[in-house]
Amino acid sequence: MSIKRGNIGFHVSFVVPNDATERMDQFIATHEQFMRETHHLSGDQEPIILSYSVFKSPEFNNPFDPNSGETGNTLYGLTEIYSGPEGVQAHMTLGQQREAMFAELVDLTNTYCVAGLLGAPVIAAME
Repeated sequence: MSIKRGNIGFHVSFVVPNDATERMDQFIATHEQFMRETHHLSGDQEPIILSYSVFKSPEFNNPFDPNSGETGNTLYGLTEIYSGPEGVQAHMTLGQQREAMFAELVDLTNTYCVAGLLGAPVIAAME
């Protein structure tokens, strides 16, 4: 399946102090395992995930100049894309059933999230 306009996705950006990255990395590992155990890459049983990506990079003083030095923070981006609202709802239902993982997500989001697009439509794609 390919990503196209009208699909629904999440993108959450975090700025995490370097001394807290182990916690974030552990959450990402737990979340990836959850995704692998509960999501489908094809078929008709939701949630069907079209794209799942996690990005990690040092935060640079000037993002266009890595020689500018680092701020002491690490940036994370978590992106998920589903065909439509049914996949998003199935994902949310399954995620909330894993109470410890969901509680950690809420706490990390409240502590380190700087931007979040939740249930947002894809408005441009290479179709």
